[in-house]
Amino acid sequence: MRIRIRQIANLPAMRAILSFFDSLWFPAAYAVLALVSSFTGMEIAFYAITAAIVVFTSVFSRDSKPLLVPVFMGVYAVSRVHAPQPPVESDFFYNRGVQIYLLCLGAAFISCLIFRFIVFPQDRNFFKESKLRLGIILMAAAFLLNGVFFGGYKIADLPFGLLTALSFFALYIYFYNTLYIGEGTGRYVGRLLVMTAGIIFLQLCKIYIFDGVVSGGSVNKDNIITGWGTDSDIGGMLAIFLPACFYIAYTCRRFGFIFYVLGFVFFAGTLLTFSLTSVLVGGAVLIAAAIYLSVKRSPVRRFARIFNIAVIVACAVMAAVFRDLLYDFFAVFLERGLGDTDRLGLWSNGIRNFLRAPLFGAGFFGSPENLQNAANRLLPEMYCNIFIQMLASCGIFGLIAYIVHILQAAFAVRRDPTSESMFYIAVLVSIFAMSLSENLIFRVFPAMVYSVFLLLSEREGEDGPLLLVRPLLIKLISRKKREEGAKGAASAAGGGACNSAASCNAPPKGPAGERHDL
Repeated sequence: MRIRIRQIANLPAMRAILSFFDSLWFPAAYAVLALVSSFTGMEIAFYAITAAIVVFTSVFSRDSKPLLVPVFMGVYAVSRVHAPQPPVESDFFYNRGVQIYLLCLGAAFISCLIFRFIVFPQDRNFFKESKLRLGIILMAAAFLLNGVFFGGYKIADLPFGLLTALSFFALYIYFYNTLYIGEGTGRYVGRLLVMTAGIIFLQLCKIYIFDGVVSGGSVNKDNIITGWGTDSDIGGMLAIFLPACFYIAYTCRRFGFIFYVLGFVFFAGTLLTFSLTSVLVGGAVLIAAAIYLSVKRSPVRRFARIFNIAVIVACAVMAAVFRDLLYDFFAVFLERGLGDTDRLGLWSNGIRNFLRAPLFGAGFFGSPENLQNAANRLLPEMYCNIFIQMLASCGIFGLIAYIVHILQAAFAVRRDPTSESMFYIAVLVSIFAMSLSENLIFRVFPAMVYSVFLLLSEREGEDGPLLLVRPLLIKLISRKKREEGAKGAASAAGGGACNSAASCNAPPKGPAGERHDL
């Protein structure tokens, strides 16, 4: 079967189609379709097209790279008119026919991925080679066992735990075995994220222009929703995708300045969501990237310096001239965004639930407090902090599993990071930072992004130690080697002269298979 499929894929017409799917024209076209669907409510047609693309590329494409496009962009096709959240409260996704349709498409997706996984095995094997497999296995077990011994255990905890485990790690395992990661992978993924951020930003613009967000000179924050998320989701995804703009600006030789400006534009989008966590994370990324690209030699260094100064001057002038207008516009941010928005109450509730079931937690649906606002939501209420969430829902076992996972991911960081590995790390760190005050990572689509970037970071990196502690470790190791060398020289001098100069000068041999690449 494999040979027959390859013969069909080598036909001239098929080669032309597959070449399109491997190019940047495909994600650009898919982004346009997703944007049109989000404006018109044509999700049924869009996901039928997506299913056809997944089936075709899974069977005939030599590389699973085209599947990254629907992974990053697919969810943003959901229209605001079908949003289950207030104030829209659509029942579109609760319709039995729509649910059956989406389940059939999901079954087709999974079948094709399994087919690809089995029929075209790759040289790499997650279950034998991944440096992160222990933490991943422990995390998956923690999600599946959430609330298992809790007296208020809900049957919904099991499927939601399975969904969470799959969204966190299924794509990591799949792409680990099927994705070819080469020299241009980082630039390709970076461009995908920029296009995806463009979709989100245009949806945000549409909300402001046509959906009555601005009223009486101020902003109704509760009305900032799309079909796929609320204000914190919109701002969070823009903040997470910001590193892609600056990475492409750094690596692009001719038009890098466009991507540099886009980074500032998308950060302005996070400001318009009035999500404090998103603004803080996005602001940290923006400042770090602006400083780095102003110092580091690159095609955009001169432009970055000039543009940064211009932005600072423009912000100062606007703050002085339009002070009252800006205060009225951002009043909702100043009044609501700077408080804890009941985070302390959520975290206290999480600790109480942990104490009720310390080993495996109270489950995701196990706490009555977590169900009070979930009547029209597809997901349970969360604790808006990943450490509290793991403790409350998965117990001490879940927290230990998560700590093991993040330590393994940290120690897989490249010792001498390239711009590509720094891009991957920046996205992962942004997701982690967002997870300290939001529940973003427990949404399916951010978890899928996290899953892919775990793989990219690991494949670009190498065995630890972690970048920040490397100098101390190297100093200790070097001192130990010098001491051992001095002892060896003393023993050699006491044992008499060497039989030959060659044997004296030969370096000591390490164990077979020892890695020396830095």
